[in-house]
Amino acid sequence: MTIDFEAVRDVLVDALLARLGDEVDLIFQYGSLLKGNTHRYSDMDISYVPVHDATGVSITVMVDDILCDLYPLRWARLEAMAEFRDMSGTILHHSRIVYQRNPEAGRRFQALTNRLHELQQPAARAGMLKLAQEIFQQTGYDYYLLRTQAAAGHFPACFRQGQKILHTVLHALAACNQRSIDTRKMPEVLSLSHLPVGFAETVERINSAPDSTALLAACEALLARTRDLLLREQQAIRGRDATYPEVLDSAYPELKADLQGVLIACERGDRFLLNSKLNSFYHELAIHIAIAETGVAYSDFNSLAEYEQDFVAWGFPELLPLAVAGDFAELHRQCLVFDEHLHRFLTERGVGLNCFTSAEELRKHLAVG
Repeated sequence: MTIDFEAVRDVLVDALLARLGDEVDLIFQYGSLLKGNTHRYSDMDISYVPVHDATGVSITVMVDDILCDLYPLRWARLEAMAEFRDMSGTILHHSRIVYQRNPEAGRRFQALTNRLHELQQPAARAGMLKLAQEIFQQTGYDYYLLRTQAAAGHFPACFRQGQKILHTVLHALAACNQRSIDTRKMPEVLSLSHLPVGFAETVERINSAPDSTALLAACEALLARTRDLLLREQQAIRGRDATYPEVLDSAYPELKADLQGVLIACERGDRFLLNSKLNSFYHELAIHIAIAETGVAYSDFNSLAEYEQDFVAWGFPELLPLAVAGDFAELHRQCLVFDEHLHRFLTERGVGLNCFTSAEELRKHLAVG
């Protein structure tokens, strides 16, 4: 029997509207029926956008062994698809509106498709790579669970965490490549131009791992190689040559505040406060200097090892060894030396310190009448 899919679709639409009426903003069809790549088990992909998030009515039926599922996709999820924060963005690429409550609903839906297209353009490259890094970082807890369950030899749990890690990596790779693809289909994934070294083989290792130990090793290889790829792509995107004033103007007051926190910690013998403030100080100073020196915008994706600076070569005293040794008195003294040198270092590079001795000085600087 040949199914009249349009007739089935119309029945579903009429039934939904009879139940919900003006609670439906939009109904749209998508998937293989529109793309022309159906197979014997293809279902009818059709969804509606409710006016209110609380609406959750669905119509799920089988017609001649074909699944027909009319279910809600809320605006928030569609917006996440348009921003590459949900892997189902192909829904927006290949869709057809079959009902709209008013023209505004149709325009809103079209704007999401336009946004998805915009993020695939060269001008969006840096932002999309940053998003890919953020998505990749979401593998952390799944990796922790994978390690703990591998140690316990619980393969079903490892299998689940391994699949979650794999699909998060696929999402990150789609964002890195600025491609909206069906990550359930490996040929589409393998069509991406930027992939980790040995990607196909590593995925096969994950999918065919015979035990927890092998699965853990394969997932670790995938994570390491994917991070290497994202790091290379990050370092290849260099902004225009940034000057020290552009990067570090207005930064000194916050750096000074961190150093003051280190001084207070030394005076109190407070190692907890010391470690917090010293870590913040090193990170902030190093990451800003790295931008000025290399043009690469490092972030929380990176280890300090990737943007650290050789402060000693620039004449700054070493602070961390003194902190580790718990030599509070010497660390206090060297922080003052570091601050004096930082003054010179920034001033020589044309960086404004934003330091004032009085309200009158501040008023003149801010040009307050």
